[in-house]
Amino acid sequence: MSNFRYRSIQILIALAFLAILGRLFQFQILNGQKYSAYIKRYGQTYKISPARAEIVDRNDKVLALDLMKYTLEYNPVTTSEDRGMLAFKLEQMIDLKDPEDLNASYSKTLAHGLSREQANKIRKLDSKLLYLRQVRRRFYPQDELASHVLGYVDLYGQARQGIEADYQKRLEEDSENKLRLSLDSRLQVFAETELKKRIAETKAARGTVLLMEVATGQMMAMATSPGFNPNNYFDFSLSQIKNWPLVDVYQPGSIFKIVTVASALESGTIDLSHRFVDEGFLEIDKWKIKNHEYKLGKTEAEELNLQNLFERSSNTFAAHLALAMGPKVFHDQISKFGFGQKTGIELSGESKGILLKHKKWRKSDTATTGMGHGAISVTPLQLLAAANVIANDGHWARPTLFLDSKQPLAEELEPIISAEHAYSIRNLLARAIDHNLKFKSSVAGRVDNLTIAGKTGTAEKIKAGGGYSKKETVASFLGFFPAYNPKYIALVVIDDPKTDGRWGDTVAGPLFNKIAAYTRDLYL
Repeated sequence: MSNFRYRSIQILIALAFLAILGRLFQFQILNGQKYSAYIKRYGQTYKISPARAEIVDRNDKVLALDLMKYTLEYNPVTTSEDRGMLAFKLEQMIDLKDPEDLNASYSKTLAHGLSREQANKIRKLDSKLLYLRQVRRRFYPQDELASHVLGYVDLYGQARQGIEADYQKRLEEDSENKLRLSLDSRLQVFAETELKKRIAETKAARGTVLLMEVATGQMMAMATSPGFNPNNYFDFSLSQIKNWPLVDVYQPGSIFKIVTVASALESGTIDLSHRFVDEGFLEIDKWKIKNHEYKLGKTEAEELNLQNLFERSSNTFAAHLALAMGPKVFHDQISKFGFGQKTGIELSGESKGILLKHKKWRKSDTATTGMGHGAISVTPLQLLAAANVIANDGHWARPTLFLDSKQPLAEELEPIISAEHAYSIRNLLARAIDHNLKFKSSVAGRVDNLTIAGKTGTAEKIKAGGGYSKKETVASFLGFFPAYNPKYIALVVIDDPKTDGRWGDTVAGPLFNKIAAYTRDLYL
C-alpha cells in the first residue's frame, strides 16, 4: 500500500471519529436538557418483581401464587397503520378503556394482567404501536377468600397490607417453600358465606367471625364482611379493604361480664357463693344503671347468684362487682387479660384498644366498665383472646396465623386466673346457656350434640355528639365448645343490625350456631 493511500485512510478514520465526537457533543451538551426532559417524560423503567412463595392454608390449599402475565403498552411511533382499525381489533381481545389512547403522543399502558393466549393474539397483529411486556403477577385463586388476612400485591409488584406485606422478605427470599397458614379454607369459606348472608338478613353495616383453637391460639377462620377481591383490589374502597376486626374498637357490652366476674373472683373480692339483691337499677353519680328488662314500679327486687348474673345478663350485678373491686384492682385485673395491649398476631396495624387509666375513672366509669362500657373499648380479636383465658384453664394464648407457631407450654406461664376459677366460670356460662335455651326461648348456643359455654353482648353505640344511641348497637355472641372441655372458641360480631331486636342473642346467635355446628362436623 502506498503512503498516499495509507495516509488517506488515516485521515478518513480521524474525520469519522471527529464526527462522532461532534454528534455526542450535540446530544449531551448542546441539546442535553432537551433529550433529558424527553426521556423523563416518555421513558419508562421497569423493575421485574421477584418471585414470591405460595401462601397455603393448613391443608395445603393454595391461597396466593405467582403467575406470568402480560402488560400491553402503547408505543408512540410514526407509522402508516390504521389506528382506528387497530383499536377495533384490540377491543375484540382485551378490555380497551379508551380507543383514543392509540392516538396519544406519549407512551401509555393499555392493559394489565393479560393471559398468554391474549398476548399471542396481539402479537399476530404485528403492530409497531404495541409493545407486550411479560410481568410476574400475584394471583389469588380463591378470589375473596381470607382477603383481609392475605392482603394483596398491586399491579406494580408492591405488597400491600396483610401477610403479603408483613412477610414480604420471607416470601421473596424463600420463594421455593410454601408459607403455610393456620386457616382452614373449608371453615373460612363457610364463615364468609354465612356472614355475608347474615349481614344482608339483618341489614347490618358489617360483621366478623373469628374462630380459634383454644390451646394453640391458631386462627382457624377470620371472616370479615364486606370483603374484597385482591385480584382486582382497585375496584374496592378503603373501608372494604381495611381489616377492621384488628383496627377498629367498640365497647363490648355484656360479653365483658365474663371478665368482670373472673376479676372479682381472682382478686378475692368475692367467692363463688356471692349473692346480690338486684332491684333492677343502681343510681350512681345522679344517673341510673338499669337492667334491660327493668320497668319502673313493676320490677321487684330479687336475690341473684353468679349463674343468675349470666342468665339475666344483669347490668346492676356486674356494676356492683366492679364497684366492690374499686378502680385500681379492677383495672389491674383487666390489664392481665390483655386489654389496652396488642394481641401480637402476625399482622401490622393492630390496635391496642382503649383502657383508660384508673385514676381518671369516676364512680360511674367503674360501674359501667363492669358491664362492658365506661373505660373499656376493644377490638374483636382482643375480646376473643381475653375470653379464651376462661376456656384455656386460666392461660392466655397469643392468637397466631401460622400452623408452625409455637406457644409457650402452659406450665411455663403464670396463669391469668387460676384453673379452678376458669373451670367454675365455664360451668356458670354453660349452665346459664342451658337454662336460657330451656326456659327463655334463647337462640344462641342451640347446637345439636354440642354443649356451649358463652355469653351474648348487645352494646349501644356511642353517638357522634356523645352519649349512647338507642337505635344503633353492636350485637355479638362469644362461645367455646365443647363447654366442659373446650377445643374451639368463636366470636361473632354484627355491627349496627336493623332487625331481630338488634340483640346479640337473636342477631349473632344464629350465625354462631352454624359456625359451631360446622366446626363440630369437621373436627369433633
